[in-house]
Amino acid sequence: MSTLSRYSVLGLSIILIAGSFVILSDPDSVSYDHTGIVSDVSESTNGFTFHLHTSDRTDIRCFSYDRPSELGYYAVSGDMSDNGNIFFVSVLQCLDRVGLGS
Repeated sequence: MSTLSRYSVLGLSIILIAGSFVILSDPDSVSYDHTGIVSDVSESTNGFTFHLHTSDRTDIRCFSYDRPSELGYYAVSGDMSDNGNIFFVSVLQCLDRVGLGS
């Protein structure tokens, strides 16, 4: 195998691997547990609590280390507490699209 073809195969391999990382890390392809409007944001000793109002009229009480904006549209992922009283947010993603369509 010639040196040129070895470098061509190596270069193509690097491009394919880097491309797969870009595709797999696309934030639009992430699925979330819940989406909704945030209200009643309050600071606790370790983070923030808030209510997430979903499109199916469910009100989920949440805890997050990050502060969400009041009345912002968010997607969350995480785990429900053992007793089902609060949802512990591991991913808090703002979905507000300011200025689009204007």
